Amino acid sequence: MKRVIPIFFFTLFLFSSVFAQPKTVAILEPSGNFSMIQKAILQAKLAEALTNSGGYDAFNNSDTDRELICITELADANNQLLVVCKLVEQISGKVLTSTEHRIANKPITEFEKGCIQLAFKLAWWSTAGATAQIHGVGNLQNGTHYSLDGIDLVYVVCPDTGISEGNGFFIGMFEVTQAQWKALMGSNFSHFTGDNLPVENASWWDAQGFLARLNVVTGNNYRLPTETEWEFAARGGTLGKGNIYSGSDNINQVAWYYDNSGTLTKKKKKEGESKIQYWDNIDRHTHPVGAKEPNELGIFDMSGNVWEWCEDWYDSSQRDKAVRGGGWDNNAHTCIISTRTHIPPSNRDSRVGFRVALFGK
Repeated sequence: MKRVIPIFFFTLFLFSSVFAQPKTVAILEPSGNFSMIQKAILQAKLAEALTNSGGYDAFNNSDTDRELICITELADANNQLLVVCKLVEQISGKVLTSTEHRIANKPITEFEKGCIQLAFKLAWWSTAGATAQIHGVGNLQNGTHYSLDGIDLVYVVCPDTGISEGNGFFIGMFEVTQAQWKALMGSNFSHFTGDNLPVENASWWDAQGFLARLNVVTGNNYRLPTETEWEFAARGGTLGKGNIYSGSDNINQVAWYYDNSGTLTKKKKKEGESKIQYWDNIDRHTHPVGAKEPNELGIFDMSGNVWEWCEDWYDSSQRDKAVRGGGWDNNAHTCIISTRTHIPPSNRDSRVGFRVALFGK
């Protein structure tokens, strides 16, 4: 139970709008020196992003008979448009979240691109919460949990600076969930569906699209971990105890894999046997992130649940990308930390997901 509570509060904080009944939002006509075409583009992109986030039913009109209203205002900013966007409660007038973005005035294609970026920002912060906008984290500590940009991360100290781009890096405490994916990407094509399940059926290129949007929204430098970084974190970094799985030598403590990822049921009695002696594990599937024990750094599911894409190529042929960690339908040996395998970057598979890494802090 002690491992369920943190992930429950993480999910409740980060994506409360996903679980609640979608709130209705009126996208008011932008105020300021916009052309009619610019106003229409901005309203449309805001409505699309808020609706796709899963927490809102946004309407591209000025009907204020809604729970929330979306207000956009314009200010001059050195040959660019500084657009401030707010979500406001209709009755109380309380500002729930606010964001801003500099948008090129011309040509119209650049203006539309800027509107999309602003809309992503508003949708992301409205689901992640304004308090998630943390850009200064102070003195970084090994194995410490930080909530940056609405994502739970763990800081990993690397005494060998050749492992990462500095003395350390952030890595996702959990595999990217479907709720996170939907909040940023709108759609969800995972085979096993559930907000707190890891996203899967995402190719390496799909993961790159998610990271690109995340970087646009946050202004940070997220990417996939390299194989070396992934393995260093999986082994517990400088806190590691030499376990064969990430966090334990007992796979059942830390991983969802072939023997425990399904429903345990009795097999039919074999001919000549006096009683049922065998059990079978059927209907195997992914499980909510963070439900097993973490490793020494406090990172969950680096063995089992889903394989995880890495940033780099598997070998010099540069045909396949490396994936690590094993998954819900693999045997115990496959889930040991040292196991390597590879998949073409365009492949989508219900056994493969990913977690983020963050650099440049």
